[in-house]
Amino acid sequence: MTEKPIQQFTRLVLLMAQQDHARELVIAPVSREGSPIRYKIGDDWHDVSPPPTHIFPNVIAELGRLAAFTRRPFPKEGLIDVPYSGTRLRWVIRMTGADSDCVLTPIEE
Repeated sequence: MTEKPIQQFTRLVLLMAQQDHARELVIAPVSREGSPIRYKIGDDWHDVSPPPTHIFPNVIAELGRLAAFTRRPFPKEGLIDVPYSGTRLRWVIRMTGADSDCVLTPIEE
């Protein structure tokens, strides 16, 4: 079975940030200056080339699916631990509200 584009894009963003040893990955559902997807390495933020803004709800939904979020109210916190491209994507995900940033931090081995 092949991955759907949203699934593939979401996993690629996680993989890229993880391979770059990001300390934090942020996905902003509301537009702001810079890219709505960015990650922090050391003290510097790096923008991910932005995809069309209409896919963000789907990316957030995919992250929630990977973390096994339920329909319970916010705040939500979960664990993403999935194999992808020969590695394991391991992140803690936090969301305080439907319109707030989705913040992910890597789980160190």
